[in-house]
Amino acid sequence: MWSWDGFVGLGIVNWFTNNYLSLYFNKLIMEKKTEGAWIINHTKKLQKVDNTQDFEEIELAGKCGSFLSNLAASHEISEINKTKVEAIAKASNIKRIELETIKKTLCDARLIDIGANGSVSVLGITTHSVLGHTSDIFRSVNPTDFQKASLDLAENISDLPKEGKLLQEYISDTHKLSSTDIVDLFKQSENIGFIDFETLDDKSKMYFNGNLFRRDVMKKTQAVLSTLSQTESRLIGEVDALLSEKGCLAETDVKRILGDQLLSKLQSIGMYDFNDVSNSSETKTIITKPSAFSKYGNPFEEDALDLAKAFVSSLFYGMNYSANSRGKITMLKALMQRLIRGGEVGPATAIGEDYRLLEFKRVVAIRPDPDYPSRYYMRLLKRDIGELALQVLEFGDANQHTVMSSGSVTKYKGPEEKRVANRLKENEASKKTIAQTLKTIRQ
Repeated sequence: MWSWDGFVGLGIVNWFTNNYLSLYFNKLIMEKKTEGAWIINHTKKLQKVDNTQDFEEIELAGKCGSFLSNLAASHEISEINKTKVEAIAKASNIKRIELETIKKTLCDARLIDIGANGSVSVLGITTHSVLGHTSDIFRSVNPTDFQKASLDLAENISDLPKEGKLLQEYISDTHKLSSTDIVDLFKQSENIGFIDFETLDDKSKMYFNGNLFRRDVMKKTQAVLSTLSQTESRLIGEVDALLSEKGCLAETDVKRILGDQLLSKLQSIGMYDFNDVSNSSETKTIITKPSAFSKYGNPFEEDALDLAKAFVSSLFYGMNYSANSRGKITMLKALMQRLIRGGEVGPATAIGEDYRLLEFKRVVAIRPDPDYPSRYYMRLLKRDIGELALQVLEFGDANQHTVMSSGSVTKYKGPEEKRVANRLKENEASKKTIAQTLKTIRQ
């Protein structure tokens, strides 16, 4: 039986009550890249709901950022014809009636040039710099204090869960919102999914989001483990060791170790990232650590667009689930290093099938072999994404795995979307234990 009785005894409530000012310690001017990451995050949530008029500037800036990322290569000028621009817009979830507005906004910001024939030119822009440009666009379109508060609210609960009443007071004081606006902000943020909450025994709400385990991971993990049985702690330690060794694992393998119930609860608080990769015949779920992309800084910012996670997940799919009859690579690290240096890999038939998702997002460019049209070459357009993916893959010895093979990956579902879907399935007993877990993490 999984017991969470130890949570309350860890002094969390007293610590929080006596440290109301700790909310204000976070009141620093949000860095542009952090703000840009939250704008992208919020935009993904807004695209799944209706009636988002109060957040139109966030959605505009977020779509501009996603579109810019999908247009740009990180170390070269991109010249893209009208037909391809429209296809990239579609892959970016941009409606036809929105496209001209978004192109004009990016052009006014001097991030793209638009040709008379509808083509687009983009200077070399890294995925990381996209976040700063997204923030600049947001600030340039005169967002309301209400919208700024929604970003601050999400950032404020990304390190530690916060109790609702004190959090409302902080947001109200910081952004000068009326009590009516505060109630509306929290209600909309809950409904849209900007923030998560659990109701405690005293009926107060504890707010958090899926980024808890991207920073200060060791302390938070120890807080969770301290409440578990020795067996459960040992099993989680086993999974963590495998993730550190291999970089990523199949959900089926992790579930075999932890069991459905424990794994579901850990997913709900964001302790692991669940990534879906799909083709026309199946969907596979790949698990990584939220902190796996932290080599260059805050992992939430480094892969806010989920491109490196998609790259790793697609490679893992090819290594573990695709048949090897269409090609095999025995030195994955050497392959990635060649791509990062700007070289091509191939030719192989499977290159034209297994990396379509990454081609849509312009992470890679694929061209047919002129002598054998059924075979393809691939090169990396976003080297920074390749570096992040290699960081994760270097955790383990993947040299003997198959990468280029059959089974085209055409769809990717990121960890936040997966976590939210899992939370919707929780029963009341499970939600109570999660609320207690969040208390522990606050310590």
